[in-house]
Amino acid sequence: MAISNRIEADCHKHWLLQMFLSSEKELNIEINGQRISCSAVIVNMDTLHLFNTEEEPHFTMVVDPTTELGRVLKELLMGQPFYVFPDEKSAIMQQNFKKVLEQKSRDAFLSFAESIILQFDYRKIKNFDDRVVQVLNLLDDCIHEDESHQIKYFSEKVGLSESRLAHLFKEETGVPLKSYTVLHKLQIAYASIFNGESITTAAVNAGFNSPSHLAYTNKMMTGMSATSIIKDSEFLKVY
Repeated sequence: MAISNRIEADCHKHWLLQMFLSSEKELNIEINGQRISCSAVIVNMDTLHLFNTEEEPHFTMVVDPTTELGRVLKELLMGQPFYVFPDEKSAIMQQNFKKVLEQKSRDAFLSFAESIILQFDYRKIKNFDDRVVQVLNLLDDCIHEDESHQIKYFSEKVGLSESRLAHLFKEETGVPLKSYTVLHKLQIAYASIFNGESITTAAVNAGFNSPSHLAYTNKMMTGMSATSIIKDSEFLKVY
């Protein structure tokens, strides 16, 4: 999650769900080439979009589709490229967001973020296949070496062929397993960058082949360069 007034993302897509909320004006956002007029929206994974804060504070949240929140948002989207929040609900969120901007405290931000997360109904979430859960746990515990991000490694651990595991993972989560491992590596790189590490160190920590490989992947998935993220890190507060 982040609050920022310094995001100018080129057209891109990724295997994450993403929410955008403006503080004042309508969002400057295009989804699949369509200009969307709204104050709050959720963009589905694998959906082209571009976004610009235009120097106004915005709240944005990227969500792993395998988490409980991700599965709830996928149900809300119902396979559509985006979901626009009703005016009444978005107005309440904007009002709460403005309070956060006035208070400018970590506690206020976390409380606001929690209020957004808790507004959804989690009672109907379906459990993943145990073998998919095992893969997700293996990724959580991985040591970030290249071997631990290979489908062959996971297939041996769960006792399925590579093709069967890849099919099962995509069927259960909606995300190709290979793409999900790239997301995992990018998450590790972001953690390193926001802990003050250089792009080179972040690339090594995350298991990328080189800093240029990390930079290319980041640009493709976020629409922004890694150097821009570092430059604006004092405005892009990630918790």
